[in-house]
Amino acid sequence: MFKRTRHIILLSFFMCASYISIAQDPHFSQYFSSPLTFNPAFTGYFEGSSRLTANLRSQWANAGDTYATGTVSYDTKIMKTKISGNDRLGLGVHALYDQSSGGIFKNTYLSLSTAFNKGLDAEGNQSIGIGIQATFAHNSIDFNKISFSDQFNGNGFDLTIPSGETINNRSASYMDLNAGVLYNYKDESGNQFSFGAGIFHLLTPKLSFFAGNNNSVQPRYTIHAGAGFNMGENDDLFISAHTMQQGGASEYVIGGAYGLGIGTSGMSLYLGAWVRAKDAVYPYIGLRTPDFQLGLTYDIITSGLSRVKTFSGSSELSFIYYISANRKKGIPCFF
Repeated sequence: MFKRTRHIILLSFFMCASYISIAQDPHFSQYFSSPLTFNPAFTGYFEGSSRLTANLRSQWANAGDTYATGTVSYDTKIMKTKISGNDRLGLGVHALYDQSSGGIFKNTYLSLSTAFNKGLDAEGNQSIGIGIQATFAHNSIDFNKISFSDQFNGNGFDLTIPSGETINNRSASYMDLNAGVLYNYKDESGNQFSFGAGIFHLLTPKLSFFAGNNNSVQPRYTIHAGAGFNMGENDDLFISAHTMQQGGASEYVIGGAYGLGIGTSGMSLYLGAWVRAKDAVYPYIGLRTPDFQLGLTYDIITSGLSRVKTFSGSSELSFIYYISANRKKGIPCFF
């Protein structure tokens, strides 16, 4: 009886883990501060010569170490003397780590991306770009953190006792491709507008921990828009929205932040909020200087999960450092 029960539990766990991995990719509330995970066409599209980005997200921390996601990326402009001054050719690399259930289920991704943004006018106020990204993904399950009925010693579960289970596939890996397009426009007043779209998992790779199972990672589609407005000598306003769809799961986000200029140093303090439809609202506070951008959000759950006390919300921290000899102040987005 116990043998049959633990097989049912094990099968259910795998089915749940496989569904989560297929239904929705890891993503950030501060998507505007994680460009290489959001649209490959953003590779190399920024003011400066190089950019270093880091993001850390902790979800439902008071329920235990449930979900944790982190990424670090670096992108730079290349062949600047070989192409037109209004064109941008970028090359970037990023690594992403995601774990759930206290580290039982782990995903790691390593990606290499490139993008070319072509200037459409002599002033460089308009551009259109395309980017492509190659990704290696590795998924694993740590069975040393899972307890079975054979490990119950009468008082609790002892993981040092053999589980009696034979597991053949503890990890799975695949290669994949992502692509994106991007359009940017700047008017005479310095206001900026951005529109783009991306598609991830072009190869629909197979991902399963069971032999003979043909589950595939479903494509993820993204459409996004952003705008930045000069609100005076030192102040500005940033608004953005996007929608994502993957395997029957959809996401709709809209929000903005107002930047208060601090003195004449090019430093700004940003205060704002974004809303993720039927899920959460998250206030944002950020600091921007000509050299770096720092942001902090906290997801306040508005869905039915808000009735479960252990699901209190998610915190997220972002950091971007710009490397350049000619840095200038800019709004906290992809422009």
